[in-house]
Amino acid sequence: MAEAIGRREQKKLMARNRILEAAVTQFASCGFQAASVADIMRTADMGLGTFYNYFASKEELLHCLLDGLAVQLRQHLQELQEQRKGHAEILREMVMLTARLVGQNKYVLPLFLSAGEKAGGRELAAGTAEPSSSADGPEVYQMDTGHAHGPAFLGMFLQLVQAGQQSGEFRNDVSAEIITEMFHSLFQAAAFSSLPLSFEENINMKLKLIIDGICAK
Repeated sequence: MAEAIGRREQKKLMARNRILEAAVTQFASCGFQAASVADIMRTADMGLGTFYNYFASKEELLHCLLDGLAVQLRQHLQELQEQRKGHAEILREMVMLTARLVGQNKYVLPLFLSAGEKAGGRELAAGTAEPSSSADGPEVYQMDTGHAHGPAFLGMFLQLVQAGQQSGEFRNDVSAEIITEMFHSLFQAAAFSSLPLSFEENINMKLKLIIDGICAK
């Protein structure tokens, strides 16, 4: 019985992943708005009704894809922390990884920017960063694994900035919340820029100015 349930759950997971993979193909090809649920399920070679066994809407599916990017970010953050890198280096690598993931999956960009704006007032005002202490390297952060797109983006940058301020690596005369809003503005500016630069190049050039500006002299 348990083995049968295990096989059934595995089949459900495989079907869900097929839908997600088909959605990535369709969103990348046609854009989020133009791609229909029918298009997604045709690409997945599955019946239209099956979609609603796994997702309530196309928008919910997009949230799941963005959450998947957040999982990659958390995994990379853990790897950087294990390498005992400085806060500025970790912050820079995490911003650029975010830029690369979002740039490669442009269909999540509107939701990414919207999630950052909505999470900004709530997460930053609440001061959600709670780094644990470490005597010989950067702190290890406890990430909120709830609906990941909010905390995993702005909340992650807030945690890194606060930890850098606590260690003396970042200046303390500007609040961590204000600095974190600047990181979100990087993505907004790059998304609407008319300069002849790629999304990542645009963010990389602006990021250097911010990192240099927040480091303690």
